[in-house]
Amino acid sequence: MSLFKKQPKIEVKPSPTDQKLYRAGWMVVAFNVFLVLGVYFDLPETIPTHFNFQGRVDGYGPKSTLWAIPMLSAGLYLAMGLIATKLKPWLMNYPVKVTEENAPKLYPLALRMLSVMNFCFVMAFLITTGIILLKIKGWINTADVQLLIGLWVLNGLIPLYYVYKMVVVAREQV
Repeated sequence: MSLFKKQPKIEVKPSPTDQKLYRAGWMVVAFNVFLVLGVYFDLPETIPTHFNFQGRVDGYGPKSTLWAIPMLSAGLYLAMGLIATKLKPWLMNYPVKVTEENAPKLYPLALRMLSVMNFCFVMAFLITTGIILLKIKGWINTADVQLLIGLWVLNGLIPLYYVYKMVVVAREQV
């Protein structure tokens, strides 16, 4: 038994839009790093590091923990970017049967999904950094933190949109 399903091997490259998203994501990652660098030396030694579902701070740590967000963002962005640009689309899992007829439409959709998800997640990391910094300064309240939690949940739903588009493509081919 093969580890992967036998799917058509059609070479698909990231589109110009996918490439622009990838470059824009690196700009967001860099901005996140420079944002932390720009305020780091003015921060108190102890900062909020975790919020509960009510948006209240329930964890504190040294200000150096703030670096975890842009570094995690950069590491995940690099890994997901390599997957999106180097992984062969026929090695991916699809919610529909991939055929010779629908593969030329499904494969670019899969690459676009990865590009959009990757970009949205680095944006969420940047907004997370911003919310933490604004919370440290006392410029926002708990409602803003709850919106941040909603943003992360919304990011997790992005694949559902692309699953729907893939199902539509598969039905068009029938």
